[in-house]
Formats: sequence, C-alpha cells, structure tokens
Amino acid sequence: MWTTAQKRVLIDCLADSPTALICNAYALIGSHSPCTNWSLKNLTPEFPAMIGEAITIKLDCSSPDSPHDNAGSDLWNKMVEQIEASELPSVVVIESIGLYENGAVLGDGMAKTMLVAGAAGCVTNGAVRDLADVKKAGLKTFAGGCVVNHTSLRWSGLGEPVKIAGLTIKTGDLLHGDGDGLIILPENGWDRVVLACRLQLSYEKAAHVVLRRTDLAVSERDRLIKGLFKKYRDMLTTETDDY
Repeated sequence: MWTTAQKRVLIDCLADSPTALICNAYALIGSHSPCTNWSLKNLTPEFPAMIGEAITIKLDCSSPDSPHDNAGSDLWNKMVEQIEASELPSVVVIESIGLYENGAVLGDGMAKTMLVAGAAGCVTNGAVRDLADVKKAGLKTFAGGCVVNHTSLRWSGLGEPVKIAGLTIKTGDLLHGDGDGLIILPENGWDRVVLACRLQLSYEKAAHVVLRRTDLAVSERDRLIKGLFKKYRDMLTTETDDY
C-alpha cells in the first residue's frame, strides 16, 4: 500500500513528463495505461501537463426543470471539502449524465472554487463555458467542448466510478493528461514508471538515430530497433531509481 507521501513524490516526479512518454514507459514495463478516446479535448493545452488523484462525481445539467431546483448541492459542497482535505493535488472528474451537449458542466465560478480548494484540474465528458475566464483562473480543463448555457444542477454519485470518453475512472485513480489525451496510471507500475520514463527517453533517442540512417536495409533497422528495446527493457530489472 502506497502512502500519501510516496504518491506525492511520484506525482512530483511525473509532473513535467509528456503523457505519451508515460504511456510508452508502461509499455516498456510490459503493462498498459488506459486512455480516453479522441472525444475528450484538452481545452487548456497551453498549460503544463495535469497530474493528480481523481475525485469523481456525476452531474445532470441539461434536463429541463425549474431553474431554482439544484438537487444534490450538498454533494458539491462535500466534494469541495474532500479537495480541501486532500494532501495530494485533486483532479475533479465529472460525468455528465444528462443531454450533456446541451448543458455546460463547468464555468468560471466552479473553476475558481476548485482551484481555491486545491484542485489541479477538471475532467468531464460534458461541456464548458466561460472558457477564457477558466483559463485566466488557471484550471487545467479536459472536456468534450464548449456550450454557453445549462439548466439547474443535479449532483449525484460522489465517489462512484464514472465513464469519461471510453474510460472508467474511480476516485483515487492517478490521472495524467496533456494535449495528447488523458490516462490512468495503473498502480502495478508505480514503483517502476519513473525509471521506465528515463529509460524510454534513452531508448527513443537511440532508436531515432537508427531510424534516420539511410545506409541500412529496412530489415536491419528493424533488427536494431528490436535489440534496443530489449536492452532498455532488460535494464528495468537491473537498475533502481530512488525517488
């Protein structure tokens, strides 16, 4: 069982890594990092990569009803309290369960509330409005797109698994995302993924040298690339990375 302090170090070590590099590092380990599909967009690609621990909740913000009927608002408050209590950066993951293309799940007010509480970012299969102000506030945001309005907010499912862009996310999952997409970092690779990222970078540099050579037949380049991959994969069993 990983302690909060160990998770914090892992998060710090991976904060400046590209998400694609981490995907490749898991492949070097022999594992797989589940990812969202193309329907999820990074709406703040100018920001650094997002990494943090997921807090999940569900929201219907598009079903017609009274504009004053905000059911389950106590769940929103509890979620904010969870963000404040966490010793790790939180990623708020909101599954939109209404006709989400017709309702904005996140606006600048909610973004500022999340940031003040200590959130690193927000992920939703729904839509966002006030995007310019969300960016000014500084919240890293992944969503399906932008929509200008919403109906009353019906919160539910705090802490339950949610489905976002083909990916099932649970509270407590470690998430990493940038302009290429969003992944879950499987726990069975936490102890080796930082070292694997370092070795993967070295492998890619060496492999790209081979790929640029014009004096080799295709079959020879393929043989060398496979040999390099095996070399760096084997190094995972002989090297350690005390982070």
